Amino acid sequence: MTDQSPHESEPPTDDLQGYITSLEEIDTKIHELLEELSATDEIDTSCQTDILQQLYNARSEIDPVLLALRNQQTDSATGKSDTITLQWDPDGTPPRRLVFEPKSEEGQWSYRKLEWDGLGWRPCGRSTVEDVAIRTPTKSQYSTPTSPPTLDTLLEQLRGQWHRSDPPALVFDATATTEQGVLVAVDDELRYREQDGQDWHTVTKDDLYHHIQQQGQPTLTSLAETPLTREHFTTSPIASLESESESQSP
Repeated sequence: MTDQSPHESEPPTDDLQGYITSLEEIDTKIHELLEELSATDEIDTSCQTDILQQLYNARSEIDPVLLALRNQQTDSATGKSDTITLQWDPDGTPPRRLVFEPKSEEGQWSYRKLEWDGLGWRPCGRSTVEDVAIRTPTKSQYSTPTSPPTLDTLLEQLRGQWHRSDPPALVFDATATTEQGVLVAVDDELRYREQDGQDWHTVTKDDLYHHIQQQGQPTLTSLAETPLTREHFTTSPIASLESESESQSP
C-alpha cells in the first residue's frame, strides 16, 4: 500500500477550470432568469414568488461550491500567472472586476466580468477575445486587487458590541433613489435605519445582500461617525408611531 499525496485527489487545472466555467454559466443563467421573472407581470404573483424562491435556493447551493473551487484555483496559481485582473469600486454599486486569462497558445484569452455580492465574485458575463494588449505605467501605482470582506465577516464585527459606548456600524452609501443606511446589531438583532427614516427595522442577511446590490459594499465605522445615535435604534417603532399620533391629536 502506497502513501497518497494530498494533492492527488485534486482535479487537474484544466478540469478545475472546466468545473468553474460550468458552474458560472449555470449561475449566470439563474441570475438572468431572476431578473426576468422579477420584472414580468405575466405570471401569477404566488407562482412567481415560489419560482423566485426556488431559484434563490438553487443559487445558495451553487455559491459555496463555486467559491471553494475559485479559492482552490487561486491557491494553485503562481506568481508567474499571466492572468490580468482589473478591479474598481464604482459609486452606489458593488465592486467590479474584469479578468483576462490565457486560453490558448494562439493568442486567445478568456474574458470575464465579475461583481461582488457580499459572498464572493459573481460572474456577470464571459467571452473569448484575441490579441490582448496592455499598457501600464513604468512604476506600479496601484495595489494588488483583493476581495472585499464578506458580509459574514462584517457582521461578526457588529455582533456582541452593542454594550460599548460607541458600537460599530455598517454604512451603506446613499444613491439617487435611496438614502444613506446604517446597520447595527442590538443584542445581536440586526437593525437597519435610513438617515432620515422614521424608525428602524430588523433585517436578514438576504435583505443585506440586496442592499449591497443596490448601494454597494458597506463601510465599517463607529456609530459616532454616522448621523444616527444609539437612541435611533432602541426606541420601539410602534412607540414612535404612537407618540407621533398623540402629538398630532387636538
